[in-house]
Formats: sequence, structure tokens, C-alpha cells
Amino acid sequence: MSERYVVITYRLINSIKIDMFIQKIKDDEAEVAKLAIQQFGSIEKYTEAMKHNLEHFSELMETQLTEEVKEIGKQSDILYGRLTADLSEDVSSPKIQSIVHELLQLIQENSASVSLGKPYINVLIDTYSSDYIKSMTDNKYGARASDYIIKAFHYYSENNASENN
Repeated sequence: MSERYVVITYRLINSIKIDMFIQKIKDDEAEVAKLAIQQFGSIEKYTEAMKHNLEHFSELMETQLTEEVKEIGKQSDILYGRLTADLSEDVSSPKIQSIVHELLQLIQENSASVSLGKPYINVLIDTYSSDYIKSMTDNKYGARASDYIIKAFHYYSENNASENN
């Protein structure tokens, strides 16, 4: 199991109550299924991974969720907070593009062993385009925050093509 998966799981559980999380999955079953297939290749592989993770949740959290991983999550939260602090700011501004660059650097530095098959920024754009993630992001950072993040990532991707491979 990758540290990235642990960080995502940790942040999801800390962002919302477990019963709300379960209800959200039920409400967005089709979107969750699409994301599961995208990430794991099939619903069966996703189900196997989730079953294993739930059966061993406590021990996985103890062994995988190190202070370093928690710190990466905090750094990520700070950067996303800075990115979404003023949604009226032009996404092409040097300030916003610098934050996007910092986010990508943080992800790339801490996900070196994870192969996604396409540039990280495209994965992020896809992730923040999902209704499920949009809902969580907008709840945390404000209405339309995920749309703003997508625009900022698109601008970065279009203007820094050589860095996105």
C-alpha cells in the first residue's frame, strides 16, 4: 500500500465522520465506482484492497502513517489553503502559479515510487474534476474552490509542458 493512499485515507477519515463518509459513498456510488476502476483497474481489485485495508486498518495506520506522512498532509493542506485563499485572483498570476508549482514539487518528491501512467498534474485535474472530490474540496476551502484549483492546474499544465512529463 502506498503512502499516498494512506494520506488520502487519513485525510478522508479526518475530514468527515465515518457514517457521513459511508453515506456519501452510497449516494455517489457510480462516481466512486468510476474512481475505483480508474485507480485500481477494476471494482474487484478495489474491493480486495478495501477489504484488506479495513481488516488491518489499525495496524496499517500505526505502521504507515508516520509523522513524516502527517507532515506532508499538513504541508499539502497549507498549500491548498494558500491556493484557494482568494478565488478572485487570476490563476495565471505568478503567486498562484508558484503555489501550484510548490504543490507539484511536494507531490513528486513524496511519490517518487508511485507510477500513475500519466503526468501528476493530469491526475490532479481528473481528481478535482470528480463530483465527489469537488464536494469535499468546496466544503473545506469554499464554494467553487475545486473549479479554481482545476483552472490553476490547467494553466500551469499548458504553460509548463516540459515539466509535466
